[in-house]
Amino acid sequence: MITGTRFRLTQEINRQAQLAREIARGQTEITTGKKILAPSDDPLGAARAAEIRGVEATQEVWLRNVTTATALAAQAETAIKSTGTALDRAKELMLRAKTGTSSADDRALIASELRGLASEIASYRSSVDTRGEPLFRIGSSLAVPVNPGTRIAPVASREAVFSIPIDIVAALQAAATAAEIADPSARAAAVTASIDSIDRGANQIATALADQGIRADWLDKAREKLIDNGLVLEEQRSAIEGADITEVLARIQMKDVHLKAAQAIFAEVNKTSLFDLIR
Repeated sequence: MITGTRFRLTQEINRQAQLAREIARGQTEITTGKKILAPSDDPLGAARAAEIRGVEATQEVWLRNVTTATALAAQAETAIKSTGTALDRAKELMLRAKTGTSSADDRALIASELRGLASEIASYRSSVDTRGEPLFRIGSSLAVPVNPGTRIAPVASREAVFSIPIDIVAALQAAATAAEIADPSARAAAVTASIDSIDRGANQIATALADQGIRADWLDKAREKLIDNGLVLEEQRSAIEGADITEVLARIQMKDVHLKAAQAIFAEVNKTSLFDLIR
């Protein structure tokens, strides 16, 4: 009789401990938002969730690449626009130098400003990014991976923007020299040629600016694609390992009711003494 009673008591204690563990697990699921707390809970689901997390980590790297590339593209766009503004000013100066009424002193000031503009554009040409690397690279552009098999060059090469077909810095330096020519006829011919070079340089910069806009658009689309993919992956992972909070709460409440009832009954039963049991 006593042995049987002890067995039943142990059984009841174990049942209540199991209920308490299940309640604690439910609380952990709510805290973490996950129903798979260990691979053994769902080996296949845990493996798939881990695989998705790996893809998400890779996509996060690509997204950081796109962010860096976008910053480079924006910096390049600013430099190209500033170069275009400098060329517009250079043409205004050369038109002034072309007039027959300009004095030698006027032309000297024009030449000085043109050389300043050439130096300004040379500084844009040799700009560095936040990492200290050349913004406009010589030879080939830096291509950034943004997806499997997809690389985007956020900035064109230095030659494509500043040197081909017109070396813009050299053109402005030549324009400054032309403005200082003393002989009116020779000066007129040289200034006319310089204005033509500046116009071609302006067209070159306009093309570079349009190209830069296309590169920025590629990066925007790459970012949108990565963000969309990330949302899909998050949804897939959540469907596998995410806890249904409403269902978990209902389960916890039900088990808590059962546990409290069992504890109350257990406490009431155990008020009985050993002498009561052997009467």
